[in-house]
Amino acid sequence: MTTTTEQITYGNFRRARKVGLYGVPLGALVALVPLMLLLIAMVSTSHWIGTAMTLVAMGLLVAPAVLPTRNGRTLYQRLAIRTMHNRAQKQGHTLNVAGPAGRTPDGKCRLPGLLAPSELTEHLDSYGNPFGLITLPATKHHTVVIEAHATGSESVDQHVIDAEVANWGGWLALLGVEDGVVGASVTVETAPDSGLRLRRMAVGNVVPDAPQFAVAVVEATTSGTTGAPAITTRLTITFSGRGGGGVPDRSGDEVATDIGNRLPGLLDGLRTAGAGSTVRLCSAQDIVDFTRTAYDPAAALAIEEARAGEGTHLTWEEAGPIFHHDGFDVYHHDRAVSTSFEMADTPRGIFYSSVLRRLLASHRDIERKRVTLLYRPVPNPAEVVEKDINAEVFGRSGSRRQTARAEQNEKAARQAAREEAAGAGLIRFGMIVTVSCTDAQQLPKAVRAATALFGSARLKMRPALGNQAVAFAAGLPLGVVLPEHTILPTALRDAL
Repeated sequence: MTTTTEQITYGNFRRARKVGLYGVPLGALVALVPLMLLLIAMVSTSHWIGTAMTLVAMGLLVAPAVLPTRNGRTLYQRLAIRTMHNRAQKQGHTLNVAGPAGRTPDGKCRLPGLLAPSELTEHLDSYGNPFGLITLPATKHHTVVIEAHATGSESVDQHVIDAEVANWGGWLALLGVEDGVVGASVTVETAPDSGLRLRRMAVGNVVPDAPQFAVAVVEATTSGTTGAPAITTRLTITFSGRGGGGVPDRSGDEVATDIGNRLPGLLDGLRTAGAGSTVRLCSAQDIVDFTRTAYDPAAALAIEEARAGEGTHLTWEEAGPIFHHDGFDVYHHDRAVSTSFEMADTPRGIFYSSVLRRLLASHRDIERKRVTLLYRPVPNPAEVVEKDINAEVFGRSGSRRQTARAEQNEKAARQAAREEAAGAGLIRFGMIVTVSCTDAQQLPKAVRAATALFGSARLKMRPALGNQAVAFAAGLPLGVVLPEHTILPTALRDAL
């Protein structure tokens, strides 16, 4: 007798609704206050021409913020992005040449943009294992990088996959209660493999008196591995060093000691969440080497050969590109060109645990692909879900037409509140996908292939127009938490 079990489905991802009236955002309502006062004055004085002109002005002000546009951006947002990029281009901020013949006074090749002031140090955890710590002084953020060797889902029973997904959700929920954790990310990168590691491992195990047939088999097995896809998985956890509440900020050594004591427990949780049994902390040299490879993929083979010998001896000040140009929809860095996409909206409907399988796998038309899931724990989840319910109720009450989607949104908000009350975690997430090519003529083909993969993964992605360099840096496993680098506070920006 055979028994079948129903496969678990996932969904109910929600974007927190912004409080508004009749679909008008709060920021537009605030901007309408002077015009509304002027309208009242015109009506009270029976100045009908002025009343009509005021109504037209109000319509012109509100329409760009309400009417749907391409890729989920309003006309105001698209205009602001184009204006800021043109201004940066005129000021020469989109082009940078580093190195001894560049613009940097000391001749170094530091990382560009948000990561320029970053510092990299190495410390030991409570078990004596070394780990690199990336520090951003402006935000007081400290990031640890973890390398995982996941076994994948091939030839794995479905109940094992379901358990790993559940443990991964529990691990993310644990980040919400961990003191000082402000962000996390998972980066899955596919790139051509030189075959050097396989050859070194196989040939290194051949004994001098090995049979000739065995030696021939090893040589035949390792001779055709060049160009085969290599999949690398790295995770980051970003901690905050800010004190808050009158408590002074912690120093780098204090934060490193605290992180080192907490890392073994966090790694143990990853091993049961599908990350594999060989989860390890990345050293400072590991972080430098893979960062240099990301900005200059043509140097990947030389870096791998050096790591197989005495090491690259590269420093953090040499990990950045010598040349980079931040175009409106493309990013040039050293001997490669890249385009990054960002998540435009949450996936709708229900799906299975294998929904991202094709997107994460290697593709013959994409030379290098980096898929990064970004997570931000919510410090007060109960307050957030209650505000979401109130916003949905207020939105329905302010609309004369009650639609089925509005009713479904309110039900979903209430379901999220019930699950949070039952102990479930609440976390914000996003995604950045970067495709890179060493030949600029191959980039359009890679972009088309990536766009087709988004549909199979039920994702709504959009190009990071005007922010290609920032999106590229945020997609690297270096712990950049983008909302913490904006001029406006997160709470005020969400309200507007």
